[in-house]
Amino acid sequence: MDNLHDRVVNEIVNHLNQKSYDVYTNPGQEKNAGIGDNYPDVIMTEKGTKTVKFFLEVETAESVTQEEATKQWKKYATEINASFYIVVPIQSLNKAKELCQKNGINARFATFLLRNDNLIFNFQ
Repeated sequence: MDNLHDRVVNEIVNHLNQKSYDVYTNPGQEKNAGIGDNYPDVIMTEKGTKTVKFFLEVETAESVTQEEATKQWKKYATEINASFYIVVPIQSLNKAKELCQKNGINARFATFLLRNDNLIFNFQ
């Protein structure tokens, strides 16, 4: 894997409920599955359907910014009718929450921590 972002996208799938949902990923600039003209990092649909239930956008410490919040998170939260998770490094959680509150973005959060080359996920 070429970077932390794509590694998180690919590994978080193993922590999602694949019995009840079909899971699609768009690592890097890939556009494997979209919702309209939106391509969040992970899309979860009701098993066997195209009904989107959840979608996840993975950020790194460098991408938890005002620009990301207004250009991407706000667009996704406004245009996609499903539960939105923003996945951030644990140390960026408060900043991500503040950006969402400041910009009126309705999202849930998950965090990741890299420890001994293992990713540890926590859904809030």
